[in-house]
Amino acid sequence: MPPTLMVNPRSDLELTERAITLVHNGARTPGELEDALRDRYPRVKVRERSLSHEPVTVWYVYREGSWIPSETN
Repeated sequence: MPPTLMVNPRSDLELTERAITLVHNGARTPGELEDALRDRYPRVKVRERSLSHEPVTVWYVYREGSWIPSETN
């Protein structure tokens, strides 16, 4: 089962779609996803959430390397 992606900022739909596509096409670790996104997003960081006994895998994808507020239109 692929990881659940929590993308920041949420308003960056292009980043979200690209990250989902890369995971579905074979990015198996946070590092692999981060490396694959780095050409377009040079500051990107991908971190796995590690909570005891959590039944799902969750990766946080930070476009700017850390959390930022979503842009509003």
